[in-house]
Amino acid sequence: MVHNNKEVLDYWNKPEVESMYDKHLIQAEITLLCSKISEGSKILDAGCGEGEGTLEYAQIKNTKVHAVDFSETRLLKAKERLRSLKNITFQQVDFLSKYRLDTDFDYIISQRFLINLMEWELQKKVILDLCKHLKKGGKLLMFEGSEDGVNQLNILRGLFGMPPIEIKWHNLFFRNELVNTFLQETNLKLVEEDGLGDYFLLTRGIRPYFDKNLNWDSKFNEISANSDLKNLLNLKENFSRIKLWVIEK
Repeated sequence: MVHNNKEVLDYWNKPEVESMYDKHLIQAEITLLCSKISEGSKILDAGCGEGEGTLEYAQIKNTKVHAVDFSETRLLKAKERLRSLKNITFQQVDFLSKYRLDTDFDYIISQRFLINLMEWELQKKVILDLCKHLKKGGKLLMFEGSEDGVNQLNILRGLFGMPPIEIKWHNLFFRNELVNTFLQETNLKLVEEDGLGDYFLLTRGIRPYFDKNLNWDSKFNEISANSDLKNLLNLKENFSRIKLWVIEK
């Protein structure tokens, strides 16, 4: 079933909806994104949600952060979380409509934002629009759902007799083949690929086989999110349901 973007907006405007229940995962995402950002940068957090990542991007030395989202509810939650910080500006933006933003960002972060656009053509349009707001040499940190990672993880789960983890109704994940072709056609430069394959392999591929009583806030998940473990396993985007594409203008 194809859902339209109004349905997705209505979903995210529900105050009771939590953007990410696995807090170890969201923290691992934010930590990885922060490692790609230089001090003194001007950052656009596109689709900032409740501001969990914005909070840490704003604490990198001498950064200025513009936090935008299409959901009024998400922005209100972000403003409440970030009210003590002075280097953040907020703006409600629908990237499918007319809007005005600065065009000299060093980094634009898209973290689980573009997957809420339910058509590949719309996703491509917004990627191009975002890149227009980067300065020359600026980078789009596109941390989005990966269909390839989903398939790898589900194959692994199947070998152990576990059912696949489906993609949520309001998400359209990216395919490597389509992204690579699109970037080549638009002369955008893919400079790095990364992910959290270690965390997904351990928490969605191994732990469920041995432990049927799963909970996100567990010691196992906490250890699985450790950056030293990530470096040790070095799986990057393999088995990762989300992937980081670093795209340079």
